[in-house]
Amino acid sequence: MLVKINFYNIQFFVVNRVLAITLMSLVLSCNQVKSSSARTDSNKVNPNQKLVKADLIIPAIGDWELRGISAKIVGDKHQNQAGLKLTIIDHDEPYSFVAINNIKIGYMGGNYRITIVAKNTVEVTRLGLRVQEAYPNRFDAVYDLKNQSIVGTFKQGEFVQNEVIKVEPLEGMWCRYTIDAEIKSSYFRLIFGPTDASKKQVSIWEAYDNSKNGQDILILPESLKVQELEN
Repeated sequence: MLVKINFYNIQFFVVNRVLAITLMSLVLSCNQVKSSSARTDSNKVNPNQKLVKADLIIPAIGDWELRGISAKIVGDKHQNQAGLKLTIIDHDEPYSFVAINNIKIGYMGGNYRITIVAKNTVEVTRLGLRVQEAYPNRFDAVYDLKNQSIVGTFKQGEFVQNEVIKVEPLEGMWCRYTIDAEIKSSYFRLIFGPTDASKKQVSIWEAYDNSKNGQDILILPESLKVQELEN
């Protein structure tokens, strides 16, 4: 018995099968490329954003120096952190501030980040922040807590360089205020407190007279950080 074979149909079937396998291989290859690209993009680091290398030790509230300032824990919270109310009180000294003295840093010329979260109170007040070496070498910044903006800055000397100031609004009218800078010293003094200083008064924001009695701000003590950044 003779069997008649249709070679045209066999060739057509083989060609179709080869094309199907080739197309499937191309699709799988494309999916792998896309998947690999997605993983690579998700791991990219912003080259302009410096990473935190280490947190420096900040003394407890009981070791802060209060000059013409009272400090009281209040019920206003943010992310389960209790607020600390800093109020200017009647006193005889010509200035009002909170100071954290002799913060030792890793090495001269390193990059550091100073962060504090603060909030405006019923009274319209501002936050003054100073990074100080041996006076008068210092860097001052004054923030408008109501409008969550920068009033102005002042610099004396060159121990603080390449400073970058950031303002990040948070929930409940809280705001994160950050200074990134290169600090050319082995230590510094961090000074902050309520003020009503204008842009022209940034360099003397801590100056006191009795008209300022009762001015206050809220801060989150746990938010106060000094961090060493990667160079």
